[in-house]
Amino acid sequence: MNHETKEILYLKAEEDALPFFQALANKNRLEILRILRQKDASIKELGELLGISSAVITKHIQALEEAGIVRSSTRPGKRGLKKLCTLALNEAQVIFNNNYGDSARSFMEVELPISAYDQCEITAPCGMAGEDRIFGSIDDPRYFTAANRYAVNLLWFTSGWVRYPIPLLDVDLHRVEEIEISMELCSEHPGFNNHWKSDIAFELAGLPLGNWTCPGDFGDRKGRHTPGWWTLGTEYGLLKTLVVNREGTFLDGTQIGAVTAEDVLNTLQDTAQDTLPFRILAPASAVHPGGLNLFGRHFGDYDQNIRVLFYYRMNPADETVRDDEGAEAGSFLAA
Repeated sequence: MNHETKEILYLKAEEDALPFFQALANKNRLEILRILRQKDASIKELGELLGISSAVITKHIQALEEAGIVRSSTRPGKRGLKKLCTLALNEAQVIFNNNYGDSARSFMEVELPISAYDQCEITAPCGMAGEDRIFGSIDDPRYFTAANRYAVNLLWFTSGWVRYPIPLLDVDLHRVEEIEISMELCSEHPGFNNHWKSDIAFELAGLPLGNWTCPGDFGDRKGRHTPGWWTLGTEYGLLKTLVVNREGTFLDGTQIGAVTAEDVLNTLQDTAQDTLPFRILAPASAVHPGGLNLFGRHFGDYDQNIRVLFYYRMNPADETVRDDEGAEAGSFLAA
């Protein structure tokens, strides 16, 4: 995947976004995107895979380029130059609220590489990998504390935990009302086992948020971003999103615990920390002690590290938002 890939494109449901919507209203173009999610491809390769002439593929690519969905570049080939196509973005969000610019919740985003943990306790079998090679030696937990692990993009262990210090220096803690953390995870089994369950737990500021039972260690197909050299079984995980707000703790919209954002913030005030400790655990004593794989960029199905969003309350002057007719608006869109 091209490293310049844009993560998210925000679109309003207005006329100037028509090229984007029209580019997707074609079965062959959707098939092209399906292929490009797996790998970059030339015009000729796309034509051969879809059974379509290069001239027709070129027109489809032009439409996708004009919409900002695909980019292409000229590269040396066996017989002269070839046009190599790649995805230009990973995600698009459509905004239907005309007052989006006024009513969107503000937030601070922090991204943590999966190698950025400050403490760990690891039990073998275990290991780590970078974008182009295995890091250190497999099944040797000592490498998890190596100072040069900054390039690690995948880590796995049978039981144990890793703790991430989420930096807070740029976060306005007095206005935080919701904390969102997303990451790609799966169980850990030698090779892979799509039905190997694992109980994975989460903690924030030392408070237990809840548990999730992962259904398997997935290797039945190639991960969308997993490099070609990787042949050790596990290929992709599931993107899980934790949300801690005034109501409690939720995982993908389902409540898994009673810890609230206020509980977390109160704990931080008591300890006067400038980081928020976040732990991911695969306890050996769990009902399903199935370990875990944690994916970063360039591995798995989602080209992201651990993403943390601190959503803010509206400023007092902005708390009353009115629609076009002057009536109070009671809901807000997340940016």
